[in-house]
Amino acid sequence: MNITILLRHSGIWESEVKYNQYKSDGIVVGENISYMNLISAIATELNIDELKKNIIIRYIVEGNSSPMIIRNDMGVKLFIEIKKQEVGFSMYPLCIDTNDKSTEELQIFDSSSGAIMCIEGGQRDANALNVVESNIGDSCYIPEMEKENYISDTNISNVETKQLYKDKATLVAVMMKYKIKTSFNFRVKRSDTKSYVLECYSENCCWKLKASVRKNTDIFKVRYFNSEHTCPLRDRVLSKVQATVGFIGAFTAPKLVNHKRKHTPNDIIDDVREMYGVEISYQQAWRAKERALELIRGNPADAYKNMPRYIHMLGTVYPNSYIRMHKSEKNEFMYLFIALRPLMRGFEFCRPVVVVDGSHLSGAYKGTFVSASTLDGAGCILPLAYGIVDTENDCSWTWFFTQFKNAFGEREKMCVVSDRNESIIKSVSIVYPNVPHFACIWHLWKNVCTYYKRSKNTLSDLFYSMAKAYRKKDFEKLMAKVEKVDGRVKKYLEEAGYERWSRSHATVNRGRMMTSNIAECINGCLVDARQLPVLDFLEEARILFGSWNCKNREIASYTKKTLGRKFEEILIINASKCSKMKVVASSEFIFSVYEGGIRYIVCLERKKCSCGRFQHDEIPCAHAMAVLKKKNIKDVHPYCSDYYKPDALANTYAVPMEPMPDKSDWIVPESVLEEVVLPPRYKKMPGRPRKKRKKNADEKLSGNTNCCGRCGQEGHNRRTCTFFPKDS
Repeated sequence: MNITILLRHSGIWESEVKYNQYKSDGIVVGENISYMNLISAIATELNIDELKKNIIIRYIVEGNSSPMIIRNDMGVKLFIEIKKQEVGFSMYPLCIDTNDKSTEELQIFDSSSGAIMCIEGGQRDANALNVVESNIGDSCYIPEMEKENYISDTNISNVETKQLYKDKATLVAVMMKYKIKTSFNFRVKRSDTKSYVLECYSENCCWKLKASVRKNTDIFKVRYFNSEHTCPLRDRVLSKVQATVGFIGAFTAPKLVNHKRKHTPNDIIDDVREMYGVEISYQQAWRAKERALELIRGNPADAYKNMPRYIHMLGTVYPNSYIRMHKSEKNEFMYLFIALRPLMRGFEFCRPVVVVDGSHLSGAYKGTFVSASTLDGAGCILPLAYGIVDTENDCSWTWFFTQFKNAFGEREKMCVVSDRNESIIKSVSIVYPNVPHFACIWHLWKNVCTYYKRSKNTLSDLFYSMAKAYRKKDFEKLMAKVEKVDGRVKKYLEEAGYERWSRSHATVNRGRMMTSNIAECINGCLVDARQLPVLDFLEEARILFGSWNCKNREIASYTKKTLGRKFEEILIINASKCSKMKVVASSEFIFSVYEGGIRYIVCLERKKCSCGRFQHDEIPCAHAMAVLKKKNIKDVHPYCSDYYKPDALANTYAVPMEPMPDKSDWIVPESVLEEVVLPPRYKKMPGRPRKKRKKNADEKLSGNTNCCGRCGQEGHNRRTCTFFPKDS
């Protein structure tokens, strides 16, 4: 955020709070400006020689008997905060006074001997060092430190003779903005490494600028500038001012820093028209946006070159992590697997149910983001591993599961949940032959909706009740109803395998993970980041997982006497249901519980109930809660799974996720820097890039294709349908 500040100078203090006979000027500064930078900005704007003058900054606050004086960074920060409350340009002007520096302050450096005199403890140490650096000798001559500072800010609007510019590119950018702000066109008469000459586009006009490079430097100096136009005003007003793609890109770049912000080419067209009164085409706006994104994010290919550095820093910040990268024979990037130590340790204290999924990246080189996750003892998402592969196929998923097995091993009663991707199913059977694969019931139901459209509305509730049924007899009753509605659906579900999607037929306990929703949640949180270069995307994923780790770690810290949040809520709900149940004891551990005329058998020793919920959810069901209440047992935690207890939750997040240092602070050995990683092969297709991927058949909820009104199948109509008998 930029702050506009009104400057009052060359005036007289008639009283403590009255400053008159002043001249006015103004500056624009960032909200995080330091005291020294503010002094420099004021000195540059008011042409004050900092080496000879002390600058005193005051401002008046209503109600004070004396002005506030800015002496350091804290004073600047206070002024900025006050200024934010009243953003008007004329509010809280800075009153600028100067006085001469003493001789002792100036004589701090002997250029003949190179000796520094009386710097320690001086009031102007920074200026003293500037003098030292600017007089250290011809061999170390630094043009920046000259008395006449050059201009590096391309946003200045005042162009004058004798101005110095950092380089020719800065001068060109300034003049491009000057042209657009003053609404006229110029033509370049001469432009080379040593000179830059501009003339008004109208002939016989006296407007002209001449600039040339200073000897042995890159600095350009304005030698001559006539800002007066002698051409007719009509020629300037009616001429169409041209804005280059580079200019528009630099103007748009600040609005694209946040990758979550939507800023379309049409928005850019509106912004340029509103700001400068210039009309640009959609193509120009689109190219300017691409140029701005390149300025912000750099070349996408460079992200792959820096991949070894990033992997090395991950291993340094998170010791004992498992990170692997696979390249082709030509050093082209193929696969990446990342399992950070804080996440690896947490898996040891969670139910071994792994949910995997992939989502397409939309950056310059595409690719697929793959992840594996589970639920912790509080019912929150715990990411386990993530990475990038070229595409979802047998090779990539087999490589991913191989690395996952190397990092996490194989646990007892482990299972994998995903959509019905054939490559995932095949890879699990190869890498984990003894681990069952379960299907996401949502994706399975969408297949049913696609193939049997007529029955989908009637069977929706029946299908989800079947999938979540705890007992096989309940499952069979519901399946019988499905068969009466549409026998084809029963056959399809039977061929899919009951053990893959039905809770009651599952070979291992998959807990409450009936869908792959937790993996879809991760993909949804990263949907805006998929357009970023690969390293920026990976960093966004790490930051997301770090924020979840921090939040869940905080929840675990105050979960001392209760179960994890989700499962404590289940206990409370079950306890509220048991108040109207009748309990009859059969032995010390076996009880009969009557609910709605139905008898349920509860065994506390084996932690089982004939309803199936107690042993499957591993938490007392409503019938078990009735028995515990009957026996006056208040502590029900011994009858719950160890995964839900406070100790398991605390151990899950025992290792915090530390933040990564800034890229400028990365310390990487030479061997890592020498490693070559090239971007993957990718051919950009012509036309507008797709923003959304093509959905699979099992994800399409509806379609425009015609289908039979009797059976729901495509390819025929009600009149020619042979599945149902014709009405007599």
